[in-house]
Amino acid sequence: MTNSEDRIVADVRRFGWHAVAVNDAEPPFLYSVGWTRTFDHPEAIIFGLEANTAHGILAAIVANLRKGIRYDAAGKYDHVLDDLPLGVRAVDESQHELYLGYAMGYCREIGRALEAIQVFWPDKNNRFPFEPNCELDVYYCQPRLDIPLTLSERKILKTDRWDL
Repeated sequence: MTNSEDRIVADVRRFGWHAVAVNDAEPPFLYSVGWTRTFDHPEAIIFGLEANTAHGILAAIVANLRKGIRYDAAGKYDHVLDDLPLGVRAVDESQHELYLGYAMGYCREIGRALEAIQVFWPDKNNRFPFEPNCELDVYYCQPRLDIPLTLSERKILKTDRWDL
């Protein structure tokens, strides 16, 4: 195991989950590892926020998971944060390899298939990227992982990976 993998395993044992921040991507994102094992719940990914803010949102969701509240159904959730509704959509399996590498590996190690949700935050009018008239700056910093990659995108991904 790598140092990163060791830390993930240690954090999941100690805290029930680990957060992986990818700050050098555009837009940046953060995702969970360990929700599958600890809460029997899909992992989560959130885009376009500073890592501490994104971690705070996922930590608020974890607090509710510990109370038995689930977020695996697509929809809007008002009870996560006091003043900010959140949206949820299932991440299409074709997107896993691009964004959820450590979660894939962890699930493989524990003998479970990876399932993931994408957590969305709204624009100033409380519209989400999956709704009409969402502000473009909010839309563009939250790529829609609920939409499957096209065959062309899958071929490019496969080609890029093997050409390294």
